[in-house]
Amino acid sequence: MDILCVGDTLADLIIREVDDIVFDNTATQIEETSLKPGGDALNNSIDMSRLGNSVALVGKLGCDIFGEYLYQECLKNGVDMSHCARSTTAPHAKSTILMRKGGDRKFFYYAGANAEFTIDDVDLSLLDQCKILQMGGTFHFPNFDGAQGTLPLLKEAKARGVITSMDVNTDFTGRWNETIECCYPYLDYFLPSYEQAVLITGKETPQEMADFLLERGVKTAVIKMGSKGCYAKNQEGEAFSCGCYSVPVAETTGAGDAFVSGFLTGVLRGKSLKDCVIFGTACSAQVVQAIGATTGMKDYDTVSRFIEEMPALTIIDEKK
Repeated sequence: MDILCVGDTLADLIIREVDDIVFDNTATQIEETSLKPGGDALNNSIDMSRLGNSVALVGKLGCDIFGEYLYQECLKNGVDMSHCARSTTAPHAKSTILMRKGGDRKFFYYAGANAEFTIDDVDLSLLDQCKILQMGGTFHFPNFDGAQGTLPLLKEAKARGVITSMDVNTDFTGRWNETIECCYPYLDYFLPSYEQAVLITGKETPQEMADFLLERGVKTAVIKMGSKGCYAKNQEGEAFSCGCYSVPVAETTGAGDAFVSGFLTGVLRGKSLKDCVIFGTACSAQVVQAIGATTGMKDYDTVSRFIEEMPALTIIDEKK
């Protein structure tokens, strides 16, 4: 396989459009309620499969209809689910997303089977079959995060010559850097959002955030900044900021996961760091035009044509 995705899988219940809520026992009419696949690792696996990569997903499916729904959705999108664990007791993890007009969102997270996920749910022999290990949804696994499972898995991956990458989610414990600092020396790529990086590093600028991560062993840090683009820096001293494509936005759920998926697709194809960032940014531009974290993702050739047809992104190199 090309990529092994390990991490969270969510059933996203999207409710739109919602104004400010008053709990007064009255009914409010909404435009739409939809059920969509979600979760960082699941989004990565579907996105990267659509981009033409061979992908396997390892996570913890719940014992309810939502676990089965996500299993079938992944199969339909060409994701290898044969190594994904399934709980016999816990319902599937879920995220209820309230969306206002204009795309602002509020997430309500239920851990479900994610809380059961441990290193024992991962078949380590899969590391002999993949080129990239992508860790998605870190901080959502109380029995796997940090030294419990993520660290030994990353160590095994590096020992077997696998490229490693990590994206993170909300840390409900508030520990942030304390949980994952042990993992930095084993990460080739770390791609947090700006908001997450603020809480992880305690720094204010993306340049300072990247330096914090590189000093602790990360090989390449990419700080995702939403509509402001991203900032990338590696151990070789290459550093630059990159803008975004101008497209109509339906909502932004999954945009960061799409960036990671496109970025790693570029890594697999031997692209330069800048071209990986450009391709990741183009993938985000596809996803934000549709409702749902993965609904708008296109195939590799379509994204490549999009890049060719759109005005070139603004890239500003940092002076050494």
